[in-house]
Amino acid sequence: MMKKLLFLVLFMATAILGQAQVSKMLGQWNTFDDKTGDMRSCVNITEKNGTYYCEVIKLYEKDANGKYKVMQPPYAKDYEGVVGTQLFSEMKVNGDQLKGKVYDPESKKTYNGKVSYKADTDEIVLRGSLDKAGLLGRSQTWKRNK
Repeated sequence: MMKKLLFLVLFMATAILGQAQVSKMLGQWNTFDDKTGDMRSCVNITEKNGTYYCEVIKLYEKDANGKYKVMQPPYAKDYEGVVGTQLFSEMKVNGDQLKGKVYDPESKKTYNGKVSYKADTDEIVLRGSLDKAGLLGRSQTWKRNK
């Protein structure tokens, strides 16, 4: 009986800590180009009825001085339709992570996705992969938009 109670307490504590980590993922995040490291977009992560959503809300470009500014429409052909795009689908809490599907607007493909929060740096790591285990894919780090 005591072992069952201890297991239940540990399970509940883990679930509560996982939810706390996931709730820190809500809000606006800046994304970065994998190759150049340039800031590319700002996305907004929200939650409704246990499902998490991520929408592209603005795109960035560098001005003549090398400073980032928000890209204004009309957008170049490569960027048409990106603002407003939903990047997450079927994204749900799984321990202290989110798991579901992630859409890549560049390749126009959907992948298995996993999102983790790094408390020490206040960053999100998004992993998109061909397989559910996450072995065949790539990761991106997003920084909070301040």
